[in-house]
Amino acid sequence: MKRKKGISLIVLVITIIVIIILAGAVILSLANNNPIESANEATFKSNVAGYNSELAMAITNEYLKDNSFDSATFYVDVWDGTGTGDGTIKEYITSMSEVDGAKFEIQKSKLVYVGTNQIEKDYLTEIGITIILGVNVIAIENTTVNGKAATYQNPIVPIGFKAINDGTVWPTDWNEGLVIEDESGNQFVWVPVDGTNVTYAKWCTTNIFYADTTDDTLPSGFNIANITTYGGFYIARYESAFDYNGGSIRVASKVSTNKTTSDWSTIRNATYNGYLWNFVNYTDAKIYSENMATRYEYDTSKLGTNLITGAQWDTVMKWVSNNSGPSVADSITWGNHSDSTSPANVGNGTLQISGFSENWKAKNIYDLAGNTWEWTSEIYSIYRVYRGGYYNLSGSTYPAAYRDGNNATITYNGIGFRVGLYIL
Repeated sequence: MKRKKGISLIVLVITIIVIIILAGAVILSLANNNPIESANEATFKSNVAGYNSELAMAITNEYLKDNSFDSATFYVDVWDGTGTGDGTIKEYITSMSEVDGAKFEIQKSKLVYVGTNQIEKDYLTEIGITIILGVNVIAIENTTVNGKAATYQNPIVPIGFKAINDGTVWPTDWNEGLVIEDESGNQFVWVPVDGTNVTYAKWCTTNIFYADTTDDTLPSGFNIANITTYGGFYIARYESAFDYNGGSIRVASKVSTNKTTSDWSTIRNATYNGYLWNFVNYTDAKIYSENMATRYEYDTSKLGTNLITGAQWDTVMKWVSNNSGPSVADSITWGNHSDSTSPANVGNGTLQISGFSENWKAKNIYDLAGNTWEWTSEIYSIYRVYRGGYYNLSGSTYPAAYRDGNNATITYNGIGFRVGLYIL
């Protein structure tokens, strides 16, 4: 009697496993090559290519109409879908759909994406369309948030930084202090220099007469003309804190504690301690300020760091006090002084971490008044200059604008420093 042939249980199990693996591979392939997504991508890129071609023709027509046409000044806003598009991108790219009209602008005669869809951004990156920076996006080059020309009210966000919203609405509240942040959390605040209400100049005459001070050697690349060109500069949001991991500074946030001794050896085995950096002499403050850009691996061909100059401090004072701002000649209401009234008897008159009180903040910058003196790059005779008063002195007698000085080697618990960030 012949035995019937069949599939053994082992063979059946192996067959099922192979089928499952093949099915999984097919599903994965379909997921990675979604025909609908691929079609959407192809359509979007094709539409954008058409927009670019039409824009090129429009630019040519502008030259034909006026041979003095400057392509670098040609900016056209988005189209909201209403009317014929006069004065908007629809006027120059008539094939632009209503949906896409709200996502694109013409900037410097180039098609620029201003939408928020990350998938579309990825598509456009592949074909070389410019994407504006926006808020909370790390800049890959020195650029403004909206991609337009830099001005005092439209500041450049340096490469490696992002603009953040911290108590302000960008860009309408730019004058309240735009905060930028690097990938390590260090924060700086934009100081707008419009040339009329706020100019880059020394002017405070309290104590040491400003006309008798000069700047020490400034870092290579620091150019005052750039402050005018870009419409401002950046200043650290906080007084410097100590980071012994590489021996440098951190200006990112409220630090954890303060030191009461000048002996730094007790913390040298820690990676980051959060100590407010007091007991620092002028020479070290200058060196560490200028080395911060290298320490945090900034692109030093595009930006640099410096110890605050006397003119920078005075310019900040002008900006802070402008348009009925707090007085810089008597800062007891907004600084940490022995006689501070805000907040009365809550930490004032004692050295605190930078950022201890929201009441000691002006234009999004903490502790310009009191807490510690801050070294600047100014020189007066044989002395180095520091500014702003400190916790154990009167805010009426030694206010935020106050200019004082001492030997470059002096150190004590009431003196620290702050970093500037400049754009090349």
